[in-house]
This record gives sequence, structure tokens and C-alpha cells, in this order.
Amino acid sequence: MLQRFGALPFPIEVEIGNLTLSIGEIFELSEGTILATDHPSGVPFTLSAGGAELASVEVVVVQNSLSVRVQSMSQKSKTGAGTNGIN
Repeated sequence: MLQRFGALPFPIEVEIGNLTLSIGEIFELSEGTILATDHPSGVPFTLSAGGAELASVEVVVVQNSLSVRVQSMSQKSKTGAGTNGIN
């Protein structure tokens, strides 16, 4: 049954960090502006799908394209179940 859905596209996200700008700062953005995020240098990024964490990844460059390398997969849990198997 699941094989029927294996080829369906599903959005995957890599978040590089968060930041907050005032409306005035947003209006002042221009080419070359550098925005510092809250993500520490050297710390893996999180790969997510549908809001669920899939893996820890590092950014690499492959043929002049930013890419990610999976460092470790996140632990799998029972969908919809708490630690005792019920919600």
C-alpha cells in the first residue's frame, strides 16, 4: 500500500536560523546586506518534513550548489502515541 505513495513529492526544509527585524530594518534591506541568524557556527542544522525532525545535517557545496549531508537520523517514534503507547 505505501509503495503507491513512494514517488509523491514531499517538501523538505533545512532551517538555517531565525532573526527578528523591525519594519524599518526590512525597508532598509538592500543587495549585499548580511543578516546574522541565531544559529551557532559549526552546529548541525535540522532537516524537517511536515514539521517533524528527520535528521541532523551539515551544509556542503556540490558543483557550486549548496547542499546538505546527513550526519545522523533522528530517533523514530510511534506516530500519535505517547511514551506509554497512548495519548
